[in-house]
Amino acid sequence: IGSLCLRVSSLRSTLATKLPPRVLLGALMSVLKEHIAQMDSEQLAVHQSELTTFFLTALDFRAERSQGDLQRAWQVEGGVIECLITMVMKLSEVTFRPLFFKLFDWTKSDRKERLLTFYRLCDRIAERLKGLFVLFAGSLVKPLADVLKQTNGSRTDELVFDSEEKNCLLLQLVLDVLQKIFLYDTQRFLSKERADALLGPLVDQLENGLGGPQTYQNRVTQHLVPCVGQFSVALADDAQWKTLNYQVLLKTRHSDAKVRFSSLLLLMELASKLKENYVVLLPETIPFLAELMEDECEEVEQQVQKVIQEMENILGEPLQSYF
Repeated sequence: IGSLCLRVSSLRSTLATKLPPRVLLGALMSVLKEHIAQMDSEQLAVHQSELTTFFLTALDFRAERSQGDLQRAWQVEGGVIECLITMVMKLSEVTFRPLFFKLFDWTKSDRKERLLTFYRLCDRIAERLKGLFVLFAGSLVKPLADVLKQTNGSRTDELVFDSEEKNCLLLQLVLDVLQKIFLYDTQRFLSKERADALLGPLVDQLENGLGGPQTYQNRVTQHLVPCVGQFSVALADDAQWKTLNYQVLLKTRHSDAKVRFSSLLLLMELASKLKENYVVLLPETIPFLAELMEDECEEVEQQVQKVIQEMENILGEPLQSYF
């Protein structure tokens, strides 16, 4: 027994001193994750405050130690987030609420890196808690709208980060969080006030060339279009659909062909999400489409034809009579 104890002690010392922090942290997180998974609710209640303090420290890995190395930060932080999610899934609405607001307050510091960590965490929590997360998301509307404005290179000179890559990552995370809030909303989350706060900053993202043409294209197709499409479903209101549709239509007159093209992708998404409800929006949409049929950019012209065809498929009637 004595020699075994010595060997365990020596192994522990070797692990502690020889392993790089990233590897050690990963291993410790996976052990803690398993440990939390088997805790009962009474044990968790006793230790929740200590665990919360620990997680807030561990989540600072990106801000404190890895500002330059985005890939390493993503990897280590991912392990911490997965471990924290295991705890979150065992909490009730009552015990999760104070934890969520503690995390939210934690972002209100001069460490902007925390925004990346927090919205990545929100994205994962929303994915797991679904509609339950939406109950807590009201307080995020203004901060999310602010991030949309502060990462839009076409609207501000004072972006959140000096690094374009970090601004792009933050924007992508925020679009994904919003998309999930709209997707899992069953409680009419989007009051007029909340919808108004988000509509402009979301549609303005069509003009945001941050990260260069390829990044812009990926962001529009994989993050912005799905987000605004879900936003339209969650609006569930004729007057607000009209406002949203019209704001997108105005972007089809932008001087940059890629913005006009992206606006068409978004219009197609709105039609496919709103289906027969889109009929009431056709009279104001058609003149814009007619203009784009004469567009100087060939890709835009071809895209208009696709949009018209798609709208005809969705609405089950030819659109010729509208032109």
